[in-house]
Amino acid sequence: MKRLSLAILAASLAAAPAAAAPHILEARVTNGRAAYRQTIRLTEGRQASHVGPLNDKELILNALLSGGGEYALQYQLELSGGRGAQGRSIQAQSEVALKPGEPLTALECGPWTVVLTLDPSKAAPAKAGKAWTTGGLPNYRLSADLSSGSSRQVCRLVSKAGVQANAVDSTRQGEKKYGFIMNSLFSASGGAFRLQYQLEHSAVSAGAPFQLQNEETIKLNKKTAFSGEGYRLELLLEGAAPEAARGTSKKGYGTVQLLQ
Repeated sequence: MKRLSLAILAASLAAAPAAAAPHILEARVTNGRAAYRQTIRLTEGRQASHVGPLNDKELILNALLSGGGEYALQYQLELSGGRGAQGRSIQAQSEVALKPGEPLTALECGPWTVVLTLDPSKAAPAKAGKAWTTGGLPNYRLSADLSSGSSRQVCRLVSKAGVQANAVDSTRQGEKKYGFIMNSLFSASGGAFRLQYQLEHSAVSAGAPFQLQNEETIKLNKKTAFSGEGYRLELLLEGAAPEAARGTSKKGYGTVQLLQ
């Protein structure tokens, strides 16, 4: 019986699927004055997290990786001075497609730039400001250029279609927080895209924060401008047509899972 049991165990081990290969995710955050870099180990289908000091800041990074060859990454990132600390911070949440070794500029908001790289190589990181391209991935980039009162904020956030994404560029002074918040969700609607968005902008020198929530049908790769009392907003959604975007689900649209 002992020999038989060992034989069965050996057969079951041979039939078991191989463990998913580990990956490395690099998050690089810059604010025009300093650069912050953190790597975490990922296993497909398992959430990974990092919470801890990073130079003079505090970093929270949650990530969930799925797929193969072309990967889908759900992430949440916050870089701040820590709980209750004064100064400027950045938060982002989205789902993006990544190829190993190819940096993705996932966010440009105010002075902040966030570059994500799966399994980074020695290649130079992606540079912000150059012409944006999908690189053959089913990513889209939403740009919002908002002028309200005497202030202006530009924010560019990358996500997949059907994903609820957000970015927060904030400054804490005393007990109050000021800054810019952008929430977005878009999906294909015929030859255009249906965009739901929510914006909030406040400044230290201003009064009540400016808030705008709406739903619009916009054309892909074409700037759309709106204006109203005390504000002007330009929106631009860049990417490939839905039928050309590989990996776009035909089952409808969902949201990023909230990582704990």
